[in-house]
Amino acid sequence: MTQTTALRLRRLASPRRQHPAGGTGRRAAALLLRLACAALLAWIGYIHLHLWLEGYRQIPTDGPLFLADAVAGFALAAALLAWPRPLARLAAAGYIASDIGALLISLIVGLFGFKESLSAAYVVQTLTIETITLLALLIWTVLTAATPGPPARRQRRGASPSQPR
Repeated sequence: MTQTTALRLRRLASPRRQHPAGGTGRRAAALLLRLACAALLAWIGYIHLHLWLEGYRQIPTDGPLFLADAVAGFALAAALLAWPRPLARLAAAGYIASDIGALLISLIVGLFGFKESLSAAYVVQTLTIETITLLALLIWTVLTAATPGPPARRQRRGASPSQPR
């Protein structure tokens, strides 16, 4: 059980190149989704930085969170470009999902004593961009995960990894 879990975690962070089946069409789609996700994450980071600079920094708890959100958006965009592994995609999807959740909570009941309005600047645009980004990340992950990789080598029972076959 733990060996299976360790193997799955290793695959999530695996540095091996993924070669999507289906040739260049699937590889091109995966590359376009990768670039689009990175650009959308950077855009989300820019929106949060812009809002922080325009006055959200004055809001006691939400202000620092907007700055942290901006930094996280830029950092995750760079991570997807430099390290396009499933673990990076999972981190980016979690970031986006938490952003959407925080904005919805702020719109409905308020968050940390601050209630956002749907008519406020960038609220509808942010919800739209974040939803598109989450969907793009999920599609990219499914596209690359659904493609078979090279066949796995199986070990014989009782044989140690260092013994020749």
